[in-house]
Amino acid sequence: MDEIVLFAACLFSFSAGLISLLFFLRFKKPFFFHVFLITFAFFLISSESFYVTLHGAITSKVFFCIFGGMLSFVFSYGMISFALDFIQVSSSSRIRKIILIYSAAVFVFAVSLIFIKGIEHPSSILNILGIWIPTTVSVLLGIVFFKRINTGVFKKEKWIIIIISAANLALSFVLHNVPFVFIISVSILIYHVFYRFYFSSPIAKTERSLSPDFIKDFSITKREQEVILALLDGKSNKELAETFFVTQKTIEAHLANIYRKVGVKNRLELFSRLKND
Repeated sequence: MDEIVLFAACLFSFSAGLISLLFFLRFKKPFFFHVFLITFAFFLISSESFYVTLHGAITSKVFFCIFGGMLSFVFSYGMISFALDFIQVSSSSRIRKIILIYSAAVFVFAVSLIFIKGIEHPSSILNILGIWIPTTVSVLLGIVFFKRINTGVFKKEKWIIIIISAANLALSFVLHNVPFVFIISVSILIYHVFYRFYFSSPIAKTERSLSPDFIKDFSITKREQEVILALLDGKSNKELAETFFVTQKTIEAHLANIYRKVGVKNRLELFSRLKND
């Protein structure tokens, strides 16, 4: 049973990390990179545990220092940066640079432990510096700035995260493999968030809809419907480009097609036509 749970944790964390990395490469948003770092750390943890379960304990101090340093760097920077994303801290904030410096310092410290005699098992020290402290800081940030989460885009997911975290904490005293069940749960949550924000049609996220007659009479495509609904929310061309992850030129092309089909010159005339219809 342990092997199955650990293999599932490896598979789910790897898949979630791959999705996050592909989204980062496509959209160049730091949020996706921070999610990738967390899931990559989860993959490292799961893979190491899976290997130990199959082949026995690893005793190399060099391995523990290098592996622990890399894991500490990836997890601490990714986790706290993700928490800052969650509470809507600016990407140019000084605290983000401090977090990067801290994570790098932990990595350097981990590598230096190779040359320090008397510390044969550095994993406990690195767990505190690279996992427990960043996790505690992230939780405290979420608690202190809880209201910011309520006004952000993840307000629906915050309760899922709280429930998963609470369940993990409670069950950790009972079940041996709960941390890996937690990794699987977080990976599924990542799939859900990415689908809700970046795959699901904006039409499905709003109570507004266009008249079927309007759509039929002017041959409005599905994407053009989404653009019109976003226009009704008062979005600028730049905001539309960010919403649909395209360039402003693409948005301008969509708008030109919509104006041409409807027979208007600008969005004000379009709004007037929609109101009349």
